[in-house]
Amino acid sequence: MTIRKTQTGPWLLIAALATTSIAACQGGASEAEFVTACLEEGKRGVNSVGMDREASCRCAAAEAKSALSGKGYRAMILEMQGKKREAKAITSEMDQSEQVALIGAALTIFGKCAKEK
Repeated sequence: MTIRKTQTGPWLLIAALATTSIAACQGGASEAEFVTACLEEGKRGVNSVGMDREASCRCAAAEAKSALSGKGYRAMILEMQGKKREAKAITSEMDQSEQVALIGAALTIFGKCAKEK
């Protein structure tokens, strides 16, 4: 998967995650872990010019936690941490409805959480 630098920041990555069928364990990942992964992912190269990254990541964590299964939530975190194989292992075990939910959630998260500075 190739990720281009854009102003959409981590939200482009989230949408890409959803479409690549990622998978991870059903786990109790915390919102703090999600926010940390989101912020670190931004430091590695996804450009979010004009965005309040911390507020966007906090919003995304809360939205993803409420919209996704534990597996989908964990897969997003693993992807942002650069653990692509682990993330793919999780999503590959998701049924089609979970994968569709992941895509829908990514779009919802982008719409709600792209916070400008």
